[in-house]
Amino acid sequence: MYLKAELDEAIRLKKQKDFHRAWELFEKLAKSNPHSAYFWSNFAHLAFLMNRYQEAKEFLEAALSINPRSRFSRSLYSSILLRTKNTVASLELIQELVEEKMEIPLLKELVKVSDSLGILVDLEPYFGDWIHQFHENEEFVSISAEYYHKIGKTEKAINLYQQLISEGKSNDFIYERLIAMKTEGKSGEEKIRQLKMILKMPSQERNIHLLGLLAREYKKNKAWEKSEQTYRKILTIDPDNLCQKKQMGFLYAKRGSAIEAIEILKDCLLKDPDDHYVRSSLLSVFKKSKGKEEALQFIDQLLLRYPEKRNYLGIRKKVEKW
Repeated sequence: MYLKAELDEAIRLKKQKDFHRAWELFEKLAKSNPHSAYFWSNFAHLAFLMNRYQEAKEFLEAALSINPRSRFSRSLYSSILLRTKNTVASLELIQELVEEKMEIPLLKELVKVSDSLGILVDLEPYFGDWIHQFHENEEFVSISAEYYHKIGKTEKAINLYQQLISEGKSNDFIYERLIAMKTEGKSGEEKIRQLKMILKMPSQERNIHLLGLLAREYKKNKAWEKSEQTYRKILTIDPDNLCQKKQMGFLYAKRGSAIEAIEILKDCLLKDPDDHYVRSSLLSVFKKSKGKEEALQFIDQLLLRYPEKRNYLGIRKKVEKW
């Protein structure tokens, strides 16, 4: 019981990322020679998190000598092989694990490693079998669509995403990827047409993410008024959406509407003073519009609200030199 309590504490420290205290406790427990695969695999995981790969391998070998079929130990061993540039050996072990039981994290790793070795197309027979077994798994179908797109079978990828939509399993990512694939190599006008077509659907007409994509496409095409109208629609639906409000501010800055840009970007920066892009854009607009005094007043206002943001003292000194 005492050993289990200490092991539980070591694992708790590992989860809390208190690695050095966890290591001391694991080392102490190791001296008691626990014949436990669970102990050694957890000690190995800690060593892996601390980038102590040689020790992690040794601990995993101890764990696997006790329980050679442990999926956790074998999966972790494949990760160590990958980190130590034993890519082919890692791929073989991941493939073995996936053939035994297909799990999404392992499948992602299999695709990633195969891609790095330039042998992605070799996985096609596996995906052909798996798609029949796991066609109801939304995440698997999305991974499959991305896989087929990567190997140049974009039509198949599009069909898989359309299948998800027809089954009512659509989300923002699926629509975004479907549009990207359908309009690959095509004009911005075609992307706009596809987005508008989807947004006509009653279930999607208030989709903030898709409306944001449409506004950005209008912006890329310098259709400033349409982009502004779309952002206004977004903020009518979701007035507190800071991300889209920032994008509207960037739009005004890009088209040279200094007064509107300053008003929106000031409000955004007061709510998120650490956003480097908003700060840079706002200061740029101030400088171009010869708004040195207004910029200094705003920085003072921001420092009153966030006195801990001392980096703005340095920014203030730079603005004083304009």
